[in-house]
Amino acid sequence: METYAVFGNPILHSRSPQLFNSVFKELNIDAVYTRIRPKSGKDIVNIIRTHDIKGANITTPYKSEVIEFLDCINPEVNEIGGVNTIANNNGKLTGYNTDHIGVSNSLLEAGIDLRGKKILVIGAGPAAAAAAFGLKRSHAEVYIANRTKHKAEEICKKQNISLINLSDISKRIENFDVVVSALLPDVNPLEHISIPKHLTLLDANYRPSKISSQFASHGCNVISGKHWLIHQAIASYKLFKNDTPPIETMAKAVEINLKRESIKAKWLHNTPNEMDASDYDILISAENENEFKKILDEEINSTFGS
Repeated sequence: METYAVFGNPILHSRSPQLFNSVFKELNIDAVYTRIRPKSGKDIVNIIRTHDIKGANITTPYKSEVIEFLDCINPEVNEIGGVNTIANNNGKLTGYNTDHIGVSNSLLEAGIDLRGKKILVIGAGPAAAAAAFGLKRSHAEVYIANRTKHKAEEICKKQNISLINLSDISKRIENFDVVVSALLPDVNPLEHISIPKHLTLLDANYRPSKISSQFASHGCNVISGKHWLIHQAIASYKLFKNDTPPIETMAKAVEINLKRESIKAKWLHNTPNEMDASDYDILISAENENEFKKILDEEINSTFGS
């Protein structure tokens, strides 16, 4: 059986396993996709090599950190500064970024022709950088804003896009067609701004966020991060299996929720031939059993509330 995984911290909330495992089941592929909570970017690569994980997705906070430990990276990674997909080809680990495809295709799916559209990206992490990259490549007019200005400036310099100060957005928000938020769910730098109804918001979060609630309350079209997740997963699947997955299967699977009372977790020892991921919702890389239990409690509380 082949093993695939998504790595992050926190990670139990991820719905990537629902997407991939539903496809594997429908296509009768002998494979399993699980969640892994690693210690670091280096630990991710060690786990992939030790357990011969055939493909991996990477989420916060490891998208940039993992790059230096890979054998090679696809060209878009240099410009974006982050990896969200790793393909293992006979031990050679190659990093890719499919987040930008997730962004562009989510908006195209919603009937938005990106060419010439004025789009504001809020945030300056790897997800925001990927969004800006994909939108620019789709010939949109892209602007980026972030509370930490120097991070946004780095993206603007790398990608040759425009910077806008958060303090200026209230005066210019009317001129945009789309806002892409790559912010955490409880962060909203626009909360005191009146949002025009014509705007479309694409939110990276697939759980309710402050910014998505604000835009929805003003009558805007809000596109959930579930669409972003699905479209980046489609692109990742193509890299893993050299085939296109059934999209309707993924669209149904993204609505499957974990149940707190039925979570199964395993302490991941980094020794060869030890991984059995088929019956577990999360594998945790930990030094000892106490650390394993502590991390599991953190993950459960982060996903379901304390």
